[in-house]
Amino acid sequence: MLAQSEIDALLSGAIDVDQPSGEGSVNLGEMINPSGDPGKTPGKRDRKIQAYNFWFPARFSKDQMRAVELIHEDLSERLTTSLPTFLRTNVRPHLVHIEQGRFHDFIKDFSPNTLFHLISLAPLPGHMILTMSMNVSYLILEQRLGGKIEGRFNERQLTEIDQSLLRGLVEHMLGDIKGAWSKVISLEPSLEDSTVNQHWVQMMMGNERVLLLTIEINIQGVTGTISIFIPFNMLKPITDVLNPHIWIAGRKENQLNPDARQVAMHAMMKTSLPVTVILGSADLPLKSLMNLSVGDVIELDTSLDSPLTVQVANKKQFRARVGKSGKRMGVQITGVYDEHDEPRAGL
Repeated sequence: MLAQSEIDALLSGAIDVDQPSGEGSVNLGEMINPSGDPGKTPGKRDRKIQAYNFWFPARFSKDQMRAVELIHEDLSERLTTSLPTFLRTNVRPHLVHIEQGRFHDFIKDFSPNTLFHLISLAPLPGHMILTMSMNVSYLILEQRLGGKIEGRFNERQLTEIDQSLLRGLVEHMLGDIKGAWSKVISLEPSLEDSTVNQHWVQMMMGNERVLLLTIEINIQGVTGTISIFIPFNMLKPITDVLNPHIWIAGRKENQLNPDARQVAMHAMMKTSLPVTVILGSADLPLKSLMNLSVGDVIELDTSLDSPLTVQVANKKQFRARVGKSGKRMGVQITGVYDEHDEPRAGL
């Protein structure tokens, strides 16, 4: 580790750095602050110096990678339960690898017949890419069509029907993707498109830095992989909450918004609720009930001094007593209803 004085000397050009290729030494100060034409050293090939912002780096930190890793470990556990019901066979997926890099470096390793699924994770920007290795794709197709693969796989071009069946599997996985991310952010994943055109996918993703997660999947003794590519720009809006501590503890509880609460309470105050006063009750035999006519009097189980029950929205809330309010009948609230209290005269 260099001391501060050595760092200052190195940047000021007082220290030359030897190159392993034997091309001579390089003065770091001249490279950072070149004289004459920027970026060029006389007698040597051009050197490009790229500025790097350590406060806002365009790459995933270790904590962010660990958080995404935990999310997809949970996704693997969810797929262990959901995929067997869809494929009608035992499936054992588990996360085996995670790394970051440029998308164009990863796409070179895929077969020309690979089907790429573009998944949006609203409200996050951009698209996530999901692919399955060809051996697993063929086995899933045979399983869905009622057949069985024996021996080696003969790679072939995927038909429209094949692509439609594989899209159905990815759409089945969207619920598990949503559930796995739920502890960090509420997402609404949707399958936007599926294509075997690598050039179109490359044009769409560009040279963007992505996080590659590889899930190993074993079906009927055949081992393949599910590869998930997540662009850095997609997760950039949630970098402040994307850490393993929040994932383990769950999402932070939403902070109360006083303004929103006041608006909600103001709207609730305008709501109309039915209020009912129960004067009393009576038990009558069916014969007496059938013989009732106009003018008959039914004696209730309450007296004039008995407390009455007031219902609000069909729920008993208050005690009251009957009286008059102007030229109308009314009740006066005398207390809060308590089902354990016996009515007492004089309330």
